[in-house]
Amino acid sequence: MKKKLIYRGPEPSHATRVPARRSKGSLRGSMVALLPGFERPRIIHFESALEYAFLCLMLVREDVHHIREQPPAISYVGTDGRPARHVFDFLVTKADGERIAVAIKPMQRVLKLNFASELEAVAAAVSKSFADRVLLVTDQHLDRAAAAEAARTLAWSRTSLTEVTA
Repeated sequence: MKKKLIYRGPEPSHATRVPARRSKGSLRGSMVALLPGFERPRIIHFESALEYAFLCLMLVREDVHHIREQPPAISYVGTDGRPARHVFDFLVTKADGERIAVAIKPMQRVLKLNFASELEAVAAAVSKSFADRVLLVTDQHLDRAAAAEAARTLAWSRTSLTEVTA
């Protein structure tokens, strides 16, 4: 008997904000991914080549259970003493339950904006119910060759969006 297949599109992104579609200075895009913590394949947005490289590296790891891009904002007191808000780029949940709030920035911008000091203030305001720790990832932390290999692996093992009907 011939199986009947139906197309079932991916779940929409769970981001709290959708990145602007166009930017002169960075790569914007989205991909469909499936992790053990997802019910179905889901769209994940990224806002830069660094975010894309990080995302590819995370999606091929066996210890990553769930990823949420642009999770809810964290309110904190900035280094200037004024109230501020920060949206992490990703919230990664590992298979052991550890949650990591990830900020991704080019090292040049980290230095220029004194972002490490600002991120310390943000980290102090992060509750344990949101994340167990905060991680800053820069272009100096990512292995571009490993990220390119991860992207190739993901391209060859694309998630199927068809299902057998009952």
